[in-house]
Order: sequence, then structure tokens, then C-alpha cells
Amino acid sequence: MNRSNFVPFQSVTFNDGFWKDRYELNKNVSLPNVRLRFEESGRFDALRFNFLKNGREPHIFFDSDVAKWIEAVAYLYEKDAKAMAPHVALCDELIDCMERAQRDDGYLNSAHQQITPHLIFRDRDRHELYCAGHLIEAAIAYHKATGKDQLLRVMEKYCALIERVFLKERSAAFTTPGHEEIELALYKLYRYTGKEQYRNMAEYFLSERGTLERSPGTETRENYNKYSAQDDVDIYHLKEANGHSVRALYFYSGIADMALENGDRTLYENLKKVFEDITQRKMYITGGVGSTRVYEGFTVPYDLPNHTAYTESCAAIAMMYFASRMRRIEKKAVYGELMERVLYNAALSSTSLDGKAFFYENPLEISLPEYNREVAAKESRRERLPITQRLEVFHCSCCPPNINRFFAELGSYIALEEDGGICLEQYISSDIATHCGTLSVREEYATRGTAVISSSDYTARTLSLRIPAWSTGVTATLDGKTISIDVTDGYAVIPVEKVFTLSLDFSIAPTFVAADPRVRADAGRVALCYGPLVYCLEGIDNGAYLNELSISLDAVKTARLEKDFHGLLSITLPAHRDKESTTLYIPATNAERSPVNAKFIPYFAFANRQETDLLVWVRKA
Repeated sequence: MNRSNFVPFQSVTFNDGFWKDRYELNKNVSLPNVRLRFEESGRFDALRFNFLKNGREPHIFFDSDVAKWIEAVAYLYEKDAKAMAPHVALCDELIDCMERAQRDDGYLNSAHQQITPHLIFRDRDRHELYCAGHLIEAAIAYHKATGKDQLLRVMEKYCALIERVFLKERSAAFTTPGHEEIELALYKLYRYTGKEQYRNMAEYFLSERGTLERSPGTETRENYNKYSAQDDVDIYHLKEANGHSVRALYFYSGIADMALENGDRTLYENLKKVFEDITQRKMYITGGVGSTRVYEGFTVPYDLPNHTAYTESCAAIAMMYFASRMRRIEKKAVYGELMERVLYNAALSSTSLDGKAFFYENPLEISLPEYNREVAAKESRRERLPITQRLEVFHCSCCPPNINRFFAELGSYIALEEDGGICLEQYISSDIATHCGTLSVREEYATRGTAVISSSDYTARTLSLRIPAWSTGVTATLDGKTISIDVTDGYAVIPVEKVFTLSLDFSIAPTFVAADPRVRADAGRVALCYGPLVYCLEGIDNGAYLNELSISLDAVKTARLEKDFHGLLSITLPAHRDKESTTLYIPATNAERSPVNAKFIPYFAFANRQETDLLVWVRKA
């Protein structure tokens, strides 16, 4: 098995371009705005342990929300200490409060200590271990960034309690957490400290899931199910993705950590089946997952409704975690391809273009007349559809700080040190400092399909590149001379010198994509893609009732591309619109249509101008 490492974000500096702008937007707008909303909503007060003084009660998620925000601050502090100094001061205050509030035995949870101490480690679904996991990750990041070990000491003390209660005494009322996360954190803590007990704890929580070997307290088959925590099978019998998408993907990411640490080929082969089940049968074209709001998760194969798509923003981030771990284990282009799809689509759509507001759900179709159409029913009984405009904070606000920390460490997904050299997985303008020298990447990847990679001190003999699956052919020029490229399993390996400049053209062009005919929602429809980007129609550009539009596959031959939407392109194509009839039904032979121009914009940019209709999958003429 492979054991490659992604170059950490600390060694990556973004250059001018789309992704630098996106990184700066997160640092300068999104993170401070989430801070304001968290202060208003009492999330920081919860961890100050004075929430009850304000006549409010902390939510069971609040610790995790704040922990992710602290983690984001830490990542950004490593790259820009001056800008983050005011946020670090708040973090120090909150950490002081947590240390003072921590019980003598090590327990730390704002909701349980202030509201429900009688439920400590008694109810699997109250997110204690989930919150602990996020606090552990924050503690590691904060110690690494600032050198301050206060939160790390607090969390190691808490981990000692968790180890005693769950692994030694087995006195908790449940064996494994309802919402996975602590598994990832414990592996990270093991790698950071070198302490074997944290690895043992992670593997305990992973290995116990689905076994039902014991049932202390309230632990029964009823609260071991596919929804809550993928309890239908143990980790050695996984074949498909089930249940709540974020929980599932955190679970699979933890198993990937275990497979990597132990060199366990069986675990990896099972994860490959799960990965294929997701990407071949249960994933939206945007890279989003989770097709139902009922339990925010996976359903049956090919069930991908567009107007009720859940596709939680946290699930997109979790897909990145899963795919990047799988890529560390094996050099397969499908992992980098998925990461690219998520990055440019499902992950980007989660945040408004101004950086202040967020989507929890990311639908692929909005038809405003469908909203509140059950006019004779009470509003509470009407069909619940995804919101049409982003919000700055939610009652369950897990996504905004998760987005903060994800984009704060975006540089960690670009390249790997592998086989004595560097493998470039994502084409993002940046300078990447590695053991083999510094790679400079300059690209117009999503507009012109081009990239230039250069170095003046590269010590390896070869450079490995992932060739995007959408490319219809690669033109490569090395130091001014055209070279041929052999692509094997999605990668090209190119011999280079210490000083080199490699120019790549991936032959980007607008392309229509069809779904497997078993995807009922997309039958007879096509989606427009341009390189890594999925495109969509909005009513503001194309009028209401977007389903009246149909488009010929030949339309891409006359596409008009214009720079728009933060430097990326809008695409205008010839299309037709069905004319509305004076009667409800008419003979098909009498149907009329008129030529129109259909303007497509990048999917991630939808819902940024006004409330309007949205459509990704368009009728094929």
C-alpha cells in the first residue's frame, strides 16, 4: 500500500487568481462574520460557561461549532499572524474559560455541564464525543500555530477520562458515538503526540461499530441503525454508503486512517467499494452527496432528485476528507478527480460571493412556484424545500465554521510528496515548498484550461501530474519544446531538470453531460460542464419556468464565453423555449417553440443576485 503525504498548507502560498481570492475572502470576510454571528447567538457564551445567566440554553452542538472556528483561526494564524491577532485573543479567552470549567475528572461539555449533567455519557445521540473530537482538532491546530498548550492539555485530560470510561471501565451507556468525528481527531492526536493510546482509542471506536457484542445500559438494536451511525455492518464488511452523509463520510475517513496506519489492505478494498457506490450511484454531478432531508443522507442507488437535494455543505467537505485519505493510500486519479469536482462545485456553492452567508443545503433545482403551493394547508404541514437564499447563521450552524476551517487549510489538497518526487493533484496558482524544491504553479485552469509549472531548484528526476478526466487531449511544452505525454491510470510522469518550465493545455471546451438513465430526475436532460465547473441556468437571466427551455447538443459549437463571476466564465448558448398554450393540454404536433439565448453561469454562483429559479439539468432537444 502507498503512504504518500500531501504537502501541508503551511508550505503553500497562493498567488494571484481565483483561489487566492477565495482564500482571502474566507480569512477577511467569512471568518469575522461567523464570529459576529456566534457572539450574537450565544455560542461563545456557552463556552464562557455563562450562557444560563442570559436566560438561554446552549445547544448540544455549540462546543463543536466554536471548536471549528478556533481551528480555522489557528490555520490562518500560521500564514498571517497580524490579521488573526484579534481572533487569537478571543480564542485565548475561551480557552481560559474552558480550563476553569473543566471538571476534576477531565469532563468538558458546555451543554451537559450547564443543563443536563445527569445525561453525561448516557445518551449516544447528544454529541459529546463529536464535540470532544472537534475540540481535540482545535487544540492540535492551536498548539501548532501559537505554541500555547493550554487547550491541548485540557483535551488530553478529557481524553484520559474518555479512555477510562469507554475502554477500561466500559461504564458509559453506549459504546460508540452517535456522530462520528472523534475517530479522526484521535488519529490526528496520535500522529501529533506519538502517544499510542490515542491510536488505540480511535481503533476501538471504529472496530466496535456494528458489532453489537455487548449492550450496556440503553444500548439496543433500536439505536444502532443505518441512519445514526452506519451500524448495520462492522468495518470489515462494508460494501455501500448508508445513512447520514456527514456521519458516514467521517466514519469512512476514520477507517481510511486505520487502513493507512496498519497497512490493512482488506479495509482499503472495502472502502473502495464504498467509494465506488457513492461516486457511481449516489453522488450528484456537483460532487454533493445526501439526497434526502429526512435523515440528511444517502438513499438507494440512482435516487438523485434535484429540487429536494440535501447535499449538505459539511458533506462536501467530508467527501474531501475521504477522497484525500484514499489518495494517500493509493495513487488513483479517481480520488483527485472527485476532489476537483467537489472543490469547484459543491464546496464553493456553500458560500455567497460576498463571503458572508452560507447554504446548509445545496439544491440543483429551484422552481419558486413550488414553494408553499399547498395553499389550503397550514404552513407547518406544507412540503419543506431547500431555502432559496443563503443565511449568515443557522440554528444548527455546523456548516459555516466547517467552511472556515476547510478553506483555511485549502493548500493541503494540492500536491503530494510521493515516489521521491512531487505529484500535482490540483491545478491552483501557488508556490509549493517541498523537500524536492519549490514548485510554482500559474494557471487559468477553469477559464482556458491551461497551467504553467516551473521550478529553479527541483531535485527529483520526475514530476507527476494528474491529467483531468474532462481533458480531450493534452498539449505539453517543456522548456520551449513540445513533448509527448503518456497518460497511465490518469497520471503523466514527466522527466524534468533542476530548472524547468512546463506549460500544459488541457483542451477545455463546453461539454454536455448525460446521467445514467436510471437517474429518473435527469432522464432526457443534459448538464453543461466546462472543465472542472458544472453550470446552471437562473431565472434572472433566462426568465421564469426554466423547464420550458430545451437545448441541442450541437449548441456548444456556437457557445459565447464571457468573463464574469469573480473572473470565471458565463456561457451563452442557442436554445428554444416552449410557448405557453391557451389550454392545459394540446396535441404534441401543435406545440410551438421559439429560439432564445440561454445564459449559463457556474453552479457555485447561483442565488447571489436575487431570489430566482435555478436549473442544472436542462431538457435535451
